[in-house]
Amino acid sequence: MHEKITERQLLIEVLSRLEERQLLGLIEEMGRDQPLGQALLYFLEKENKGIGWMKKTLGMSELKQLLKEELAVTQGYRKEFYKELIYFVDRAQKTDAQVYNEIGMNRTLWYRLRDNKSARTNKRNVLKMAIILHLDYWEMYYLVNLAGYSLLPGDERTDRIVAFCVRHGIYEKERVDELLIEAKEKPLFSED
Repeated sequence: MHEKITERQLLIEVLSRLEERQLLGLIEEMGRDQPLGQALLYFLEKENKGIGWMKKTLGMSELKQLLKEELAVTQGYRKEFYKELIYFVDRAQKTDAQVYNEIGMNRTLWYRLRDNKSARTNKRNVLKMAIILHLDYWEMYYLVNLAGYSLLPGDERTDRIVAFCVRHGIYEKERVDELLIEAKEKPLFSED
């Protein structure tokens, strides 16, 4: 006869199998300020688990071996920002010119990104790209990271507002700017 499993036990078991980054991503996707995100955070704190609850103490030799394995798997594997950007541009059925004009980027910088792997653009341009190309939250997170930045919706108000817009399917430039201005942040697409 099978032991009856409660929903609480099932939830604890599922959460215990998530890596910290997956758990943080889940909380961000739900929205820390939204009822589901708050409920998950409350549940984790109530269970005295908090963030990082699934970590176990590893010895130095175990850590070195894990690092060696991870480096071996990822060696030579680095997606280029521009190649990923072009994938999103093509998927949105836009031309390069449409995108760089919509975000207000200089044509020269656009082609420098294409031709020079070490060339970078600023984070605001990447956030604009996410809006123009209608990326979902995870695609935006990915593109921001490939550009060499961190998406910090918990700390940076502009990041939080843009993430909110993306999660709620708000891709109209004017609406995004209006929400930024309302929060006393610098708009992305229009002059302040």
